[in-house]
Amino acid sequence: MIKHKRYSIFLAFLVMFLLPAAVMAQRGPLRNSRLYKGQSNYGIMRVTAGTGTSTYYGDLCESGDCLKARPQFNVGFNYRFTGRFTVRGELSYNRLYSTDKGGKNARRNLSFRSGNPEIHVAGVFDIFPHTKFYNQRQLVRPYAFAGIGLTYISPRAELNGKWHSLAPLETEGIAYKRLQPVIPYGGGVTFKVNPYLDFSVEVGYRLTFSDYLDDVSTTFVRNSSIDGIGAALADRSQEVGVKPYDTDDGIHWKEGHKRGNPGNNDGYVNVGFKLEYTLNPVIRPKLNVFGQPRKPRFLSPKKMSISGKRKPR
Repeated sequence: MIKHKRYSIFLAFLVMFLLPAAVMAQRGPLRNSRLYKGQSNYGIMRVTAGTGTSTYYGDLCESGDCLKARPQFNVGFNYRFTGRFTVRGELSYNRLYSTDKGGKNARRNLSFRSGNPEIHVAGVFDIFPHTKFYNQRQLVRPYAFAGIGLTYISPRAELNGKWHSLAPLETEGIAYKRLQPVIPYGGGVTFKVNPYLDFSVEVGYRLTFSDYLDDVSTTFVRNSSIDGIGAALADRSQEVGVKPYDTDDGIHWKEGHKRGNPGNNDGYVNVGFKLEYTLNPVIRPKLNVFGQPRKPRFLSPKKMSISGKRKPR
């Protein structure tokens, strides 16, 4: 049931993302006609697709020696407003993972993995202005971006060969929200491949407003107050032979003992490689004798018959 719910939310994100992109695409010819008004960069639309890595940073990994990259995938739609500014929408799927094993908190023995869908809208600012026709854009274009979005967190942990969703188990006695806002920001470099196609490399951080990407944040609760599987996954120190020094029953950590660090929210870094395809590239038109773009020739209504055909002279 939880698995189907996760797929339903991901599908909803996909529909929310593709619907506005489809509407904008229908307006392409109208926007492209602004070429004849000298607005060569206005209305350029691109679709993007890429892959890369997502790297979690939080309570289970607070230093560089425990960073573990996992794959991420993304699709997007870009709409250029000026020679420097573009608005983009992007849908991505980010895999995250970390464990206490081999780290400074190995005695705690907690771990998680998750697959989180994310949707965001961001402004993209080109470092160097582009004033020519779009097919004459620079070969290398660095940029910065920042925006706002949503992600759906789904931490899971393995026990006896089976993976369990941790949020419903309330391992810290807290029913946290799984749909969370994120602020993506970072930068990248775009390389021109041909008039229609670009390739970009991007690095961005996701600032979240939750400390539960990993299901670890505050303190241990009384183990007997959690049911079954939740109790086993809330305190796993006994699995590695650790005898808690702060305990009531001689087996589990005492209620209120530190389990995480609520002072710092979790986050993740995305490194991406994208292909960007231009739907309506503005090609430099032929110039008239005055050095201006030639305007398209239209027949006047007086010279058109009711059927739409040109009247004979």
